[in-house]
Amino acid sequence: MYRARILAAAAVLPSLLLAALGPTASAAPAARPNPGVPHCIAADGTDINALFHVNVRIIGPLACREAYANERWVRVVPSWTTAADAQSAVYPEGYKPSRPNPIDDFNSKFLSATYITDIGTAQEQRVTFKKNEVLRTGFVGTDGLPFTGILSPPLKGLPVGPHTSAVLVTLKAQHCDGLGTVVEENCLPAGTTEYSGPAPFTVVPRPA
Repeated sequence: MYRARILAAAAVLPSLLLAALGPTASAAPAARPNPGVPHCIAADGTDINALFHVNVRIIGPLACREAYANERWVRVVPSWTTAADAQSAVYPEGYKPSRPNPIDDFNSKFLSATYITDIGTAQEQRVTFKKNEVLRTGFVGTDGLPFTGILSPPLKGLPVGPHTSAVLVTLKAQHCDGLGTVVEENCLPAGTTEYSGPAPFTVVPRPA
């Protein structure tokens, strides 16, 4: 199903982040350098903090699963990638996009993202952010395909110990990426859907 595609994308997330276009209306503003925050560096050397102009700790990729006690953090999930344009897009039978270009279709249908910390425990916390607070668009990967980043605003710091972070996304209508004809692999349904399962991470004491 499409979740398998998302999980597979997590392993190659850095390759999707290498080539960014210039700033767009939906891109994050430039951030001041913050040398005190360790940057999330992907396996291929991509600095995800720099790409998305994030000046706080990132939690998401396997190499970035640790934060300090009570330190604010940003949750990053695999970006959503689509076909390059309407001419190259292929869809499941019967699907009609609301916008000609698949990436615009996704962006127009995205409503919100919900971030759940320590799901299923007494410490569970959840917060929902609207589209303009979480989407970063206007990027193109090294494969020439456009993608939209999905990342939270800074989230509340946590106490020392193991934690998890799950992410749900809400779309106002079904979206298909234009990269294939299999609904389970290429489409996200309308409504609220689990986009990323409870990713484990650890909060450690701040160094003296």
